[in-house]
Amino acid sequence: MKIELDTFLHPRILKKCISLYENGFFPDAAFNAIKQVELAFKEKVGVEDEEKLFGARLYEKYLGSGKSIKLNVPLGDNLQKEAKEVFKSVSSYYRNYLAHKEGSKVDRIICTRILIIASELLFLIKASSISYTEIGGIEGLIKQGIFENKLQLSNLLSFLSSQVFPHEAFDGMFEDLIREDYTKTQYEAVFNLGLIEYHSEIKDYSHPGEPEDWDDFGWIELTPQGRKILTQIQNYSTD
Repeated sequence: MKIELDTFLHPRILKKCISLYENGFFPDAAFNAIKQVELAFKEKVGVEDEEKLFGARLYEKYLGSGKSIKLNVPLGDNLQKEAKEVFKSVSSYYRNYLAHKEGSKVDRIICTRILIIASELLFLIKASSISYTEIGGIEGLIKQGIFENKLQLSNLLSFLSSQVFPHEAFDGMFEDLIREDYTKTQYEAVFNLGLIEYHSEIKDYSHPGEPEDWDDFGWIELTPQGRKILTQIQNYSTD
């Protein structure tokens, strides 16, 4: 049975690393994969990429601290601490070697493993499929014609972050998006860039004295990156 490598790779790895991999630049592909994890992590916690914080120190500071993000651990939330150690270990083991241009030992097989490991880390932080930094930030979203201006982006973020979905019924929100002249591309962009995220829980909808009525309840929240962008635009508007 033949298994396609693409099946195991995160969209960011496919976009940024696979062409290098296919052309035999295995150390470069591997290092780019590790850097994509760092970039996605910084975007997730709202840290500027220019800040001189990377590698194991980056994960030590923002995983398991007061500024921590919660990892998406499919094997159980009780393994949050262990998952943090995976980030630190992968960085120490692979990044340090690759960063010093000593990647000559990274052949096709080792590179394949690194791409898959990097993809697993990206999935653990629920990384967006597109990099907000690499698209050019707010100005990039406007330059590419996704949004007309900063205010339109700000208004969409504010609108979406106020949405709740009893019984996970979404029809009303999409009708409101159309009425407010937002496009499907704009809606997908803020999700794909990791500016907002969807949450849900099971809720009892019954009133006192009535039989229990448990069903899904969902809502949209701004991510740390989304909150940071919204604040930046609002501050810009008041200057």
